[in-house]
Amino acid sequence: MAEPNGAPRVPPGFRLFRIRVTPGSVALVLGASVLAVLLRNAFVAAHRQIGWAVACVIVASLLAPLADLLDKRMPRWLALLVTMLSLAVMTVVVWGAIIVNVQDGLSTLSNEAPRAAASLERRSEVAKDFRLVERVNSLIATVRRPSQGTAVGQAVGAAGTYFVCGILTLFFLIYGPRMLRSAFAQIRDPGRRTRIERRTGLAMQNGRRYIVAAIAQTVVVAAGIGLASWALSLPAPFVLGALAGTIGLVPALGVLVGSLPALLLAAGLNGWRDAVIVVGAAVLLQAVEVLVVRKRVDRASVHIGPALPAIVALLGYELYGIGGAMYGAAGLVFLIAWLDVLGIDNTPAPDVGDVRT
Repeated sequence: MAEPNGAPRVPPGFRLFRIRVTPGSVALVLGASVLAVLLRNAFVAAHRQIGWAVACVIVASLLAPLADLLDKRMPRWLALLVTMLSLAVMTVVVWGAIIVNVQDGLSTLSNEAPRAAASLERRSEVAKDFRLVERVNSLIATVRRPSQGTAVGQAVGAAGTYFVCGILTLFFLIYGPRMLRSAFAQIRDPGRRTRIERRTGLAMQNGRRYIVAAIAQTVVVAAGIGLASWALSLPAPFVLGALAGTIGLVPALGVLVGSLPALLLAAGLNGWRDAVIVVGAAVLLQAVEVLVVRKRVDRASVHIGPALPAIVALLGYELYGIGGAMYGAAGLVFLIAWLDVLGIDNTPAPDVGDVRT
Protein backbone atom coordinates (compact mmCIF):
# COMPACT_ATOMS: atom_id res chain seq x y z
CA MET A 1 0.00 0.00 0.00
CA ALA A 2 1.10 3.59 -0.57
CA GLU A 3 0.11 6.99 0.69
CA PRO A 4 -2.00 9.28 -1.56
CA ASN A 5 1.16 11.17 -2.58
CA GLY A 6 2.76 7.95 -3.86
CA ALA A 7 5.13 7.42 -0.90
CA PRO A 8 5.21 3.92 0.63
CA ARG A 9 3.19 3.44 3.78
CA VAL A 10 5.37 3.01 6.88
CA PRO A 11 4.05 0.76 9.68
CA PRO A 12 3.68 2.40 13.13
CA GLY A 13 6.93 2.35 15.11
CA PHE A 14 9.18 2.29 12.01
CA ARG A 15 11.04 5.07 10.26
CA LEU A 16 11.62 5.42 6.55
CA PHE A 17 15.20 6.04 5.38
CA ARG A 18 16.10 7.10 1.88
CA ILE A 19 19.49 6.25 0.40
CA ARG A 20 20.62 8.44 -2.44
CA VAL A 21 23.68 7.68 -4.54
CA THR A 22 25.34 11.00 -5.27
CA PRO A 23 28.27 11.62 -7.61
CA GLY A 24 30.41 12.43 -4.61
CA SER A 25 29.72 9.06 -2.93
CA VAL A 26 30.46 7.21 -6.20
CA ALA A 27 33.76 9.07 -6.55
CA LEU A 28 34.61 8.27 -2.91
CA VAL A 29 34.02 4.53 -3.40
CA LEU A 30 36.07 4.47 -6.60
CA GLY A 31 38.88 6.46 -4.99
CA ALA A 32 38.95 4.11 -1.99
CA SER A 33 39.11 1.09 -4.32
CA VAL A 34 41.99 2.56 -6.32
CA LEU A 35 43.83 3.48 -3.11
CA ALA A 36 43.39 -0.06 -1.73
CA VAL A 37 44.85 -1.54 -4.94
CA LEU A 38 47.80 0.87 -4.84
CA LEU A 39 48.51 0.10 -1.19
CA ARG A 40 48.30 -3.62 -1.87
CA ASN A 41 50.74 -3.37 -4.77
CA ALA A 42 53.09 -1.20 -2.72
CA PHE A 43 53.07 -3.72 0.12
CA VAL A 44 53.74 -6.65 -2.22
CA ALA A 45 56.64 -4.77 -3.83
CA ALA A 46 58.15 -3.68 -0.50
CA HIS A 47 57.15 -6.53 1.82
CA ARG A 48 60.77 -7.56 2.34
CA GLN A 49 61.85 -4.07 3.44
CA ILE A 50 58.74 -3.77 5.63
CA GLY A 51 59.68 -7.05 7.26
CA TRP A 52 63.18 -5.74 7.97
CA ALA A 53 61.77 -2.59 9.57
CA VAL A 54 59.36 -4.56 11.77
CA ALA A 55 62.16 -6.91 12.84
CA CYS A 56 64.39 -3.95 13.74
CA VAL A 57 61.62 -2.38 15.84
CA ILE A 58 61.19 -5.65 17.75
CA VAL A 59 64.94 -6.07 18.31
CA ALA A 60 65.29 -2.44 19.43
CA SER A 61 62.42 -2.84 21.90
CA LEU A 62 64.13 -5.90 23.39
CA LEU A 63 67.52 -4.15 23.61
CA ALA A 64 66.10 -0.97 25.14
CA PRO A 65 66.30 -2.15 28.79
CA LEU A 66 69.97 -3.11 28.33
CA ALA A 67 70.75 0.29 26.81
CA ASP A 68 68.91 2.06 29.64
CA LEU A 69 70.78 0.03 32.26
CA LEU A 70 74.16 0.84 30.72
CA ASP A 71 73.13 4.47 30.30
CA LYS A 72 73.14 4.84 34.09
CA ARG A 73 76.82 3.87 34.28
CA MET A 74 78.36 5.37 31.11
CA PRO A 75 77.65 7.99 28.44
CA ARG A 76 74.66 7.35 26.23
CA TRP A 77 76.70 6.92 23.06
CA LEU A 78 78.92 4.34 24.74
CA ALA A 79 75.90 2.48 26.12
CA LEU A 80 74.42 2.26 22.63
CA LEU A 81 77.77 1.11 21.22
CA VAL A 82 78.11 -1.66 23.81
CA THR A 83 74.50 -2.72 23.18
CA MET A 84 74.99 -2.97 19.41
CA LEU A 85 78.30 -4.80 19.82
CA SER A 86 76.59 -7.30 22.13
CA LEU A 87 73.92 -7.83 19.48
CA ALA A 88 76.58 -8.32 16.79
CA VAL A 89 78.52 -10.86 18.87
CA MET A 90 75.37 -12.82 19.70
CA THR A 91 74.34 -12.84 16.03
CA VAL A 92 77.75 -14.13 14.93
CA VAL A 93 77.76 -16.86 17.59
CA VAL A 94 74.25 -18.07 16.76
CA TRP A 95 74.83 -17.93 13.01
CA GLY A 96 78.13 -19.77 13.37
CA ALA A 97 76.49 -22.51 15.41
CA ILE A 98 73.80 -22.87 12.75
CA ILE A 99 76.32 -23.11 9.92
CA VAL A 100 78.53 -25.61 11.74
CA ASN A 101 75.85 -27.88 13.20
CA VAL A 102 72.47 -27.47 11.56
CA GLN A 103 73.34 -28.05 7.92
CA ASP A 104 75.27 -31.26 8.55
CA GLY A 105 72.71 -32.33 11.13
CA LEU A 106 69.78 -31.93 8.75
CA SER A 107 71.63 -33.92 6.12
CA THR A 108 72.25 -36.69 8.65
CA LEU A 109 68.63 -36.70 9.78
CA SER A 110 67.46 -36.92 6.16
CA ASN A 111 69.30 -40.24 5.92
CA GLU A 112 68.69 -41.64 9.39
CA ALA A 113 65.01 -40.72 9.90
CA PRO A 114 63.67 -42.95 7.06
CA ARG A 115 65.83 -45.82 8.32
CA ALA A 116 64.44 -45.40 11.82
CA ALA A 117 60.88 -45.23 10.48
CA ALA A 118 61.41 -48.42 8.46
CA SER A 119 62.72 -50.18 11.55
CA LEU A 120 59.63 -49.14 13.50
CA GLU A 121 57.32 -50.36 10.73
CA ARG A 122 58.97 -53.80 10.85
CA ARG A 123 58.42 -54.06 14.60
CA SER A 124 55.07 -52.31 15.04
CA GLU A 125 51.78 -52.83 13.21
CA VAL A 126 50.61 -49.43 14.40
CA ALA A 127 53.54 -47.71 12.69
CA LYS A 128 52.91 -49.77 9.57
CA ASP A 129 49.22 -48.86 9.48
CA PHE A 130 50.19 -45.23 10.04
CA ARG A 131 52.50 -45.47 6.98
CA LEU A 132 55.30 -43.96 9.01
CA VAL A 133 58.00 -44.23 6.32
CA GLU A 134 55.83 -42.49 3.76
CA ARG A 135 54.97 -39.68 6.15
CA VAL A 136 58.60 -39.20 7.22
CA ASN A 137 59.75 -39.03 3.59
CA SER A 138 56.98 -36.52 2.86
CA LEU A 139 58.06 -34.38 5.81
CA ILE A 140 61.70 -34.45 4.70
CA ALA A 141 60.67 -33.44 1.18
CA THR A 142 58.65 -30.57 2.63
CA VAL A 143 61.59 -29.37 4.71
CA ARG A 144 63.91 -29.54 1.71
CA ARG A 145 61.42 -27.67 -0.48
CA PRO A 146 62.27 -23.94 -0.59
CA SER A 147 59.66 -21.77 1.09
CA GLN A 148 58.35 -18.48 -0.23
CA GLY A 149 60.97 -16.86 1.94
CA THR A 150 63.92 -18.35 0.06
CA ALA A 151 64.70 -15.12 -1.78
CA VAL A 152 64.45 -13.28 1.48
CA GLY A 153 66.76 -15.78 3.14
CA GLN A 154 69.34 -15.26 0.40
CA ALA A 155 69.09 -11.50 0.81
CA VAL A 156 69.42 -11.77 4.56
CA GLY A 157 72.68 -13.63 4.02
CA ALA A 158 74.25 -10.54 2.47
CA ALA A 159 76.45 -8.36 4.66
CA GLY A 160 74.70 -5.26 3.38
CA THR A 161 71.40 -6.46 4.80
CA TYR A 162 72.89 -6.94 8.25
CA PHE A 163 74.43 -3.49 8.08
CA VAL A 164 71.13 -1.84 7.09
CA CYS A 165 69.23 -3.71 9.81
CA GLY A 166 71.85 -2.69 12.37
CA ILE A 167 71.52 0.97 11.38
CA LEU A 168 67.72 0.71 11.59
CA THR A 169 67.93 -0.88 15.02
CA LEU A 170 70.27 1.86 16.23
CA PHE A 171 67.93 4.49 14.77
CA PHE A 172 64.97 3.12 16.71
CA LEU A 173 67.03 2.93 19.90
CA ILE A 174 67.98 6.60 19.58
CA TYR A 175 64.83 8.18 18.19
CA GLY A 176 62.16 5.70 19.33
CA PRO A 177 61.23 7.61 22.52
CA ARG A 178 61.02 10.91 20.65
CA MET A 179 58.80 9.34 17.99
CA LEU A 180 56.48 7.90 20.63
CA ARG A 181 56.28 11.17 22.55
CA SER A 182 55.49 13.02 19.33
CA ALA A 183 52.77 10.52 18.51
CA PHE A 184 51.21 10.86 21.98
CA ALA A 185 51.39 14.64 21.74
CA GLN A 186 48.90 14.52 18.86
CA ILE A 187 46.21 13.47 21.34
CA ARG A 188 44.70 16.67 22.70
CA ASP A 189 42.74 15.19 25.60
CA PRO A 190 45.23 14.91 28.52
CA GLY A 191 43.32 12.11 30.20
CA ARG A 192 43.09 10.02 27.07
CA ARG A 193 46.75 10.70 26.29
CA THR A 194 47.80 9.54 29.75
CA ARG A 195 45.77 6.33 29.46
CA ILE A 196 47.28 5.47 26.07
CA GLU A 197 50.82 6.20 27.32
CA ARG A 198 50.22 3.99 30.35
CA ARG A 199 48.80 1.15 28.30
CA THR A 200 51.58 1.32 25.74
CA GLY A 201 54.32 1.33 28.36
CA LEU A 202 52.76 -1.58 30.25
CA ALA A 203 52.20 -3.56 27.04
CA MET A 204 55.83 -3.11 26.00
CA GLN A 205 57.02 -4.20 29.43
CA ASN A 206 54.78 -7.29 29.47
CA GLY A 207 55.72 -8.21 25.90
CA ARG A 208 59.43 -8.00 26.68
CA ARG A 209 59.01 -10.15 29.77
CA TYR A 210 57.18 -12.82 27.80
CA ILE A 211 59.77 -12.89 25.00
CA VAL A 212 62.72 -13.00 27.41
CA ALA A 213 61.08 -15.89 29.28
CA ALA A 214 60.43 -17.65 25.95
CA ILE A 215 64.08 -17.30 24.92
CA ALA A 216 65.23 -18.70 28.27
CA GLN A 217 62.79 -21.61 27.93
CA THR A 218 64.06 -22.35 24.42
CA VAL A 219 67.63 -22.59 25.65
CA VAL A 220 66.70 -24.88 28.56
CA VAL A 221 64.53 -27.23 26.46
CA ALA A 222 67.07 -27.35 23.64
CA ALA A 223 69.84 -28.15 26.10
CA GLY A 224 67.77 -30.84 27.84
CA ILE A 225 66.65 -32.72 24.71
CA GLY A 226 70.01 -32.15 23.00
CA LEU A 227 71.99 -33.57 25.92
CA ALA A 228 69.61 -36.54 26.19
CA SER A 229 70.04 -37.20 22.46
CA TRP A 230 73.81 -36.92 22.77
CA ALA A 231 73.88 -39.28 25.76
CA LEU A 232 71.84 -41.84 23.79
CA SER A 233 74.19 -41.49 20.76
CA LEU A 234 71.39 -40.27 18.50
CA PRO A 235 72.41 -38.59 15.23
CA ALA A 236 72.46 -34.77 15.07
CA PRO A 237 71.76 -34.04 18.78
CA PHE A 238 72.19 -30.29 18.22
CA VAL A 239 69.42 -30.26 15.60
CA LEU A 240 67.15 -32.45 17.72
CA GLY A 241 67.58 -30.11 20.67
CA ALA A 242 67.05 -27.03 18.50
CA LEU A 243 63.84 -28.49 17.08
CA ALA A 244 62.51 -29.31 20.54
CA GLY A 245 63.41 -25.88 21.90
CA THR A 246 61.94 -23.96 18.98
CA ILE A 247 58.68 -25.92 18.71
CA GLY A 248 58.54 -25.90 22.52
CA LEU A 249 57.72 -22.19 22.35
CA VAL A 250 54.13 -23.20 21.57
CA PRO A 251 52.48 -23.20 25.02
CA ALA A 252 51.05 -26.32 26.66
CA LEU A 253 52.18 -28.97 24.14
CA GLY A 254 55.13 -27.62 22.16
CA VAL A 255 57.84 -29.54 24.03
CA LEU A 256 56.14 -32.88 23.46
CA VAL A 257 55.60 -32.19 19.77
CA GLY A 258 59.13 -30.87 19.32
CA SER A 259 60.58 -34.01 20.91
CA LEU A 260 58.92 -36.37 18.42
CA PRO A 261 61.94 -36.45 16.03
CA ALA A 262 64.21 -37.51 18.90
CA LEU A 263 61.62 -40.08 19.99
CA LEU A 264 61.37 -41.50 16.47
CA LEU A 265 65.13 -41.89 16.14
CA ALA A 266 65.52 -43.35 19.62
CA ALA A 267 62.79 -45.95 19.05
CA GLY A 268 63.87 -46.83 15.51
CA LEU A 269 67.64 -46.91 15.93
CA ASN A 270 68.26 -47.79 19.59
CA GLY A 271 65.14 -49.49 20.89
CA TRP A 272 62.21 -48.85 23.20
CA ARG A 273 64.34 -48.33 26.31
CA ASP A 274 65.96 -45.23 24.86
CA ALA A 275 62.57 -44.08 23.54
CA VAL A 276 61.21 -44.22 27.10
CA ILE A 277 64.11 -42.06 28.26
CA VAL A 278 63.34 -39.43 25.60
CA VAL A 279 59.64 -39.51 26.51
CA GLY A 280 60.51 -39.10 30.18
CA ALA A 281 62.73 -36.09 29.48
CA ALA A 282 60.07 -34.48 27.25
CA VAL A 283 57.25 -35.09 29.75
CA LEU A 284 59.37 -33.68 32.59
CA LEU A 285 60.22 -30.52 30.65
CA GLN A 286 56.62 -30.09 29.49
CA ALA A 287 55.31 -30.54 33.03
CA VAL A 288 57.71 -27.90 34.36
CA GLU A 289 56.63 -25.56 31.56
CA VAL A 290 52.91 -26.01 32.24
CA LEU A 291 52.91 -26.22 36.04
CA VAL A 292 55.69 -23.76 36.92
CA VAL A 293 56.97 -21.60 34.10
CA ARG A 294 53.67 -20.89 32.34
CA LYS A 295 51.89 -19.80 35.51
CA ARG A 296 54.66 -17.39 36.49
CA VAL A 297 54.98 -15.98 32.98
CA ASP A 298 51.22 -15.44 32.72
CA ARG A 299 51.17 -13.56 36.02
CA ALA A 300 54.19 -11.42 35.17
CA SER A 301 53.37 -10.66 31.54
CA VAL A 302 50.51 -11.88 29.35
CA HIS A 303 48.65 -15.13 28.72
CA ILE A 304 48.90 -16.55 25.17
CA GLY A 305 47.37 -19.83 24.04
CA PRO A 306 48.96 -22.37 21.67
CA ALA A 307 46.89 -21.74 18.51
CA LEU A 308 47.81 -18.17 17.53
CA PRO A 309 51.62 -18.51 17.90
CA ALA A 310 51.60 -21.68 15.79
CA ILE A 311 49.49 -20.11 13.03
CA VAL A 312 51.52 -16.88 12.90
CA ALA A 313 54.82 -18.79 12.93
CA LEU A 314 53.71 -20.97 10.00
CA LEU A 315 52.55 -17.95 7.99
CA GLY A 316 55.76 -16.08 8.77
CA TYR A 317 57.85 -19.05 7.71
CA GLU A 318 56.07 -19.29 4.36
CA LEU A 319 56.58 -15.58 3.69
CA TYR A 320 60.05 -14.88 5.13
CA GLY A 321 61.55 -18.18 6.24
CA ILE A 322 62.73 -18.87 9.79
CA GLY A 323 63.24 -15.17 10.51
CA GLY A 324 59.64 -14.43 9.57
CA ALA A 325 58.44 -17.15 11.95
CA MET A 326 60.45 -15.74 14.86
CA TYR A 327 59.67 -12.06 14.37
CA GLY A 328 56.06 -12.78 13.48
CA ALA A 329 55.58 -14.61 16.77
CA ALA A 330 57.35 -11.79 18.65
CA GLY A 331 55.13 -9.19 17.00
CA LEU A 332 52.09 -11.24 17.98
CA VAL A 333 53.26 -11.19 21.61
CA PHE A 334 53.46 -7.37 21.63
CA LEU A 335 50.05 -7.09 19.94
CA ILE A 336 48.35 -9.39 22.45
CA ALA A 337 50.12 -7.61 25.31
CA TRP A 338 48.70 -4.29 24.11
CA LEU A 339 45.19 -5.73 23.71
CA ASP A 340 45.48 -7.26 27.18
CA VAL A 341 45.90 -3.85 28.84
CA LEU A 342 43.14 -2.04 26.96
CA GLY A 343 40.83 -2.15 29.95
CA ILE A 344 43.46 -0.94 32.42
CA ASP A 345 43.19 2.75 33.33
CA ASN A 346 44.73 3.23 36.74
CA THR A 347 47.42 0.56 37.00
CA PRO A 348 50.90 2.08 37.37
CA ALA A 349 53.12 1.36 34.39
CA PRO A 350 56.49 2.43 33.05
CA ASP A 351 56.71 5.95 31.75
CA VAL A 352 56.77 5.69 27.96
CA GLY A 353 59.18 8.60 27.90
CA ASP A 354 61.75 6.30 29.47
CA VAL A 355 61.17 3.55 26.93
CA ARG A 356 63.88 3.82 24.28
CA THR A 357 61.76 2.54 21.44
